[in-house]
Amino acid sequence: MSPWSIKRLCKAIENGAIIAYPTDTIWGFGCHPMLASSAIKILNIKQRPVGKGLILLASQMEYCLPYIDPGLSAEQLDLIKQETSHPVTWLLPAAKNCPVWLRGDFSTVAVRITSHPFIEAICDEMHSPIVSTSANRHRRSTIRNALQARRQFGEELDYIVTGFGTGTNRASEIKSLVTGNTTRI
Repeated sequence: MSPWSIKRLCKAIENGAIIAYPTDTIWGFGCHPMLASSAIKILNIKQRPVGKGLILLASQMEYCLPYIDPGLSAEQLDLIKQETSHPVTWLLPAAKNCPVWLRGDFSTVAVRITSHPFIEAICDEMHSPIVSTSANRHRRSTIRNALQARRQFGEELDYIVTGFGTGTNRASEIKSLVTGNTTRI
């Protein structure tokens, strides 16, 4: 995507657009994390309960700081930023004002830092993380490309991103920062 296209897409996301896009793992649905109506629309498309929460994807940890407990140590923040052989989504203690649609029924918020070129471009333009959740209906297979996104969800989405590949076609590992336990491998 050209810089102009990225700017245009970011303005749309900031104004409530719902997108389907490739991530560092699988295809996802995304929106601006502070727009409840957009997050709820994604949950409705997925037929997923709000209690499950959503993931924040970001190119820089700093973009996620408003959503996480400010008491994390420098060592903990460094651990989240470390490169791994497969992407890791971290469950972090949520800030008191972290929106319920992001954390769900939990006291944590899911965060993944990535160097995926599309995520970097979007987050750096908005100075914000982007919501991410697998691009599928609840308990169904995830779409694998823009054509599948258009066929299955075309009328329900505002934008389908093209021109970028996914990283692994496998969901991220999910780990708790506090306990070290892995929820999903």
